Amino acid sequence: MKTRLSLLALDGANGERIEILEQSDTTLVIRWVEPGRCHYGEQRWRRRSAHTSGTCAVTRRKIRRGDAVFKPAERPAPLNASVMIAAEVFGSLATAE
Repeated sequence: MKTRLSLLALDGANGERIEILEQSDTTLVIRWVEPGRCHYGEQRWRRRSAHTSGTCAVTRRKIRRGDAVFKPAERPAPLNASVMIAAEVFGSLATAE
């Protein structure tokens, strides 16, 4: 079930501007703006298990291999392909709506 959000904007931990345009349990459509590096107007992200450890782009919390995350799902791989956002970030946003 898709949810159309009224343009929810988040600030990334490294200065990125992240706007959630659509959200479902397994997919996000995000506007991603990273000054001086990349801008994606409507980028599809999918929920998956983290293949490697890393850091959440929003909360800066550690992500362990196997944690539920959202990652860009486009091909060819975009410049922000290695970025992960912990799925729990969007779970709490969905319950707040």
